[in-house]
Amino acid sequence: MKTKTKLKLKKQVLFKGIALFLVLFSILIFIRFIEFELLPFKFLVGIFVLLIFIDALLYYLLSRKNYKMRILGSFLSFVFFLSFGCILYYQEATFHFLKEISFLNIQTETYEVIVPRNSSFDSIETLCYVNDRKGILKAVSELQKKKNYQEKTFEDSSELISALLDQKIDAIVMEKEEANVYYEMSLEFEENTKVFQTIDVEVQNETISKNFQITEKPFNVYLTGIDTYGNISKVSRSDVNIVVTVQPQTHQILLTSIPRDYYVQISGTTGLKDKLTHAGLKGVDVSMKTIENILDTEIPYYIKINFTSLVDIIDTIGGVDVNNPFEFTANYQEEDGSFIYYKFYQGNIHLDGKKALAYVRERYDLREGDVARARHQQQVIKAMSDKLMSPTILSKYPQLLKSIEGGFVTNLSLTSIKDFIEMQLDENPSWTIDTMVLTGIDSSEKTAAFPDAYSSVMIPDEKVVKEAIQKIENLMKEN
Repeated sequence: MKTKTKLKLKKQVLFKGIALFLVLFSILIFIRFIEFELLPFKFLVGIFVLLIFIDALLYYLLSRKNYKMRILGSFLSFVFFLSFGCILYYQEATFHFLKEISFLNIQTETYEVIVPRNSSFDSIETLCYVNDRKGILKAVSELQKKKNYQEKTFEDSSELISALLDQKIDAIVMEKEEANVYYEMSLEFEENTKVFQTIDVEVQNETISKNFQITEKPFNVYLTGIDTYGNISKVSRSDVNIVVTVQPQTHQILLTSIPRDYYVQISGTTGLKDKLTHAGLKGVDVSMKTIENILDTEIPYYIKINFTSLVDIIDTIGGVDVNNPFEFTANYQEEDGSFIYYKFYQGNIHLDGKKALAYVRERYDLREGDVARARHQQQVIKAMSDKLMSPTILSKYPQLLKSIEGGFVTNLSLTSIKDFIEMQLDENPSWTIDTMVLTGIDSSEKTAAFPDAYSSVMIPDEKVVKEAIQKIENLMKEN
């Protein structure tokens, strides 16, 4: 009899222990929800009431003398623990993701010491360069630590390269992506030079994280896609140039795309104009200022992604569907330089990550060239937005966060991002997305990058530019 009594007592202690554990677990969950700072107040109140109700119900069932009631309570406790454990996991994954977002306005510039192909490395006495970049002096300073070189500056890169090819100078120091542009334009430069040394330096962008009330006032974000793989902080040509105008009061978004070959005055320069894409070689802040001048509007924020980011995100969400207006062929270049060729048929098509990248990059096989490519980019962005807003994405949520992590950099503050997510959860608005692509006339002009040659550019259509300025201005008006 005493044994049975002790056994019953042990079971009562066990079941009450389970109930106490669930109460403590509920407190932990609620504290983490508060620390998360994403959920609106009304959600927190609802969760608090729900947790109290569940804890009270489970405690009632687990403390009953009826054995079946306690078994039911144990089963429901397991379901509760499993369900809220999953919620806690998703919450912690999101919390970690937000903490790991790159908010630092640091860009990596890779510099090459380039010499004539028949040159002996020991013969290098003077380093020549154009002092038009943030990191050039830092790179030269690092090189000086290994050998005491003389220094000589030039006015522009074309003059610098010509002097090297004529063997009037020993060596030049040039940012790698800028050098690649000249390699593409000049076979002589590529065939008659070699890289002696490479050095990476980190420099600070002028743009800083800003705290506007993005849930209350309209704002612009510069979305840029750079044509590189790997390290997102590296400078490169900007293949994607989209100004995203967000009006949170009316829940409207305007995507304004600017072709990469738009013939514009790069911010901070005088004289010859250049392709907009070349602004990216000088940093995202230069691209932003250049586009601010084009569209006569303030752009306080930017989001930068590269090839790797786009492919990973689209593959994680299971691809996207777009309506292709014209049949065309495009290629996808692997990181190792090899190519995969795709044929995109007219009509509704499904794109995985690699196909999507080929779809948004191709311009040569399109009737409208760069303008058509800009429209394709907008199509994919809208398709991604639709997919990301779908409830089915929850099953891939952890993988999605992992694919995005480290795949983009922004100067949006963590506070601003949290405020925007909280507004979306609180109001659950339906956003209207409008699009516009700046157009122009294809031409051949001398550029700041290549002042001695003619390059393919697009002369802006001022009428279309003014229309875009007006659209942005209308949307930026506060209600």
